[in-house]
Amino acid sequence: MYNLVSTITQLPSMVGCQEFPNSPQGMNLIKLIQDFINEEYKYNSETVRKAFMLAAKQELYLDNKRIDASTFGQHLSVNVVGKVLTAYKEHIRKGNARPGYNQNQLPEAPVKKITPAEAWDLVLKWFKEEGQPPQFAPYLSAYEYLLSNNQVKPVKHSTKKFGNFDEDCPERLSVERYLLQHCK
Repeated sequence: MYNLVSTITQLPSMVGCQEFPNSPQGMNLIKLIQDFINEEYKYNSETVRKAFMLAAKQELYLDNKRIDASTFGQHLSVNVVGKVLTAYKEHIRKGNARPGYNQNQLPEAPVKKITPAEAWDLVLKWFKEEGQPPQFAPYLSAYEYLLSNNQVKPVKHSTKKFGNFDEDCPERLSVERYLLQHCK
């Protein structure tokens, strides 16, 4: 207990505030800060000292903003102590946490494109499960598979192509016709 009081009396000079007044008012403020630390943070004097050293070195952040000791004002207050100790708690928590990853920093996973044979297998599987051509399927690749195996005739490519989702896409229509005629 005495160590914490001793530490509290040193805190103003660490962060550029005026020393506590040598009066009953100053002693009440020290007691108020001590009670606040004991109740809200339960830190010992060494931890409080470390926190204020980091604040003095401007190495603490709260809400992504650096704790700036020059903005603490003339006198140390419970509010200032709370900011510093909360920032210190976050500093410790981040130090003990696993490193975070920024999605933009991760190497991009290689994309394995579906082969035409795999696309055909999917379309056929879904057709058999649903009893009708699936609404969304890899029709263009399935068409390539059927075309390469001479199971469908070449179609004139549409100038208006929205890929697998275009219901009027000639490739899609060709695959759907093949399904309905040969796979029921």
